[in-house]
Amino acid sequence: MKKIKIKPFFKQIIQRAPNRTWTIILSFILLSLLIKNINVNTFPKATPVILIFTIYLAVFWLPNHIWDNTKRIFAVVGIWALTAFFWIAFGESQTSIVLMSFLIGFIAFRLPHKISLILAASVIAVNMVIFLIIEHKTFNEVYTYSMVYLVLYVLFWSTRIKREANEMSARHLKELEEIHVKLKSTHIELQQAHKELEESTVQSLRYAVLEERTRIARDIHDSIGHGLTSIIVQLQALPYMVKAESSKMDNTLQTVLDTARDCLKEIRSVVHQMVIDDEGIGLIALQSLIKRVQEQSGLKVKLTITEQTPQWKTDIFELLYRILQEALTNVIRHAEASDVEVTISEETGNLIMTIMDNGIVTEDTQLLPGFGLSGIQARCQRVGGSCIMQSRKPHGLALIVRIPLHSMQSKGESL
Repeated sequence: MKKIKIKPFFKQIIQRAPNRTWTIILSFILLSLLIKNINVNTFPKATPVILIFTIYLAVFWLPNHIWDNTKRIFAVVGIWALTAFFWIAFGESQTSIVLMSFLIGFIAFRLPHKISLILAASVIAVNMVIFLIIEHKTFNEVYTYSMVYLVLYVLFWSTRIKREANEMSARHLKELEEIHVKLKSTHIELQQAHKELEESTVQSLRYAVLEERTRIARDIHDSIGHGLTSIIVQLQALPYMVKAESSKMDNTLQTVLDTARDCLKEIRSVVHQMVIDDEGIGLIALQSLIKRVQEQSGLKVKLTITEQTPQWKTDIFELLYRILQEALTNVIRHAEASDVEVTISEETGNLIMTIMDNGIVTEDTQLLPGFGLSGIQARCQRVGGSCIMQSRKPHGLALIVRIPLHSMQSKGESL
């Protein structure tokens, strides 16, 4: 059997007192009735009155977690029987009628809805029988008492409904606050992820440059290194050739000279590629992105840039990189395409990038931007541009991105 500690028990009662206004009011009414009955009765006769009032007060103040609905039902039935016995055995009709009113209120306020209705109807019906048989009341008097009980039940029932509605509203408000906190935390995490993605994009641009420089270093080693080695070998053999076959010296010198010239051309070409400015970084990054997508997905991607030497800033290339990255990801996930054509051109102060695939989209397909395409549209709108989706014949999707060059080159873009 579970033991109830006395100090925590009374501590819980004190803590619950501010939230139990009705219980406090009813308790004061019961105490006033108890004092009145004690004053008009001798102590032996007042003993059962004190006992039954104490039981009622205990039932009102017991914390909810101590007893469940089943215990409450048995307690109500027991108190009901005890009150009826007190009424019949001791002739305390007025006190019993008042106590029955409290019991009706408790039934309406604390018991489950259906059981509450059944028990309240049973109490009223039994009281009607007692009024008619024991108290010999008239039908009108019985009807009046019954209506009073019914009104009390409805009053307490409506109070209960209002209380439960308030509790539900408070619970929903608390849940909404918790959801708001979670959404706020998720928003912060998304912002952090977005920041990391931007940093990753910049790193991808730098990585593309490093990859290109590695290729150039390999070219230097393979071509220029080989040519210089050939020159060294021929120059080392030249003294011996002068002594042995002086007639071949002119041919050897010409060969050495040609090789040196070829090396010089190669050096100039490599130096030209090594001087990578902002525009070169962006172009290499786009080419590296396309190459990586082709290797990982098997998708054939063709890149065409109409400008021979595009004079676009790094911000523009970075925006193009992110848009193209998202667009190609969208094609791989949803389009079921095998070929993609990417065209970048400059028209009347605007940069136009067109991404066309041969996927499953047809003219009858309803074009609704998902999360990825919505992100592309948002990026374009932030710089004063636009992003339009168009279906292709016989099938496929065309994504047309327009970016105003002057606004970005003058004030940059917050990606």
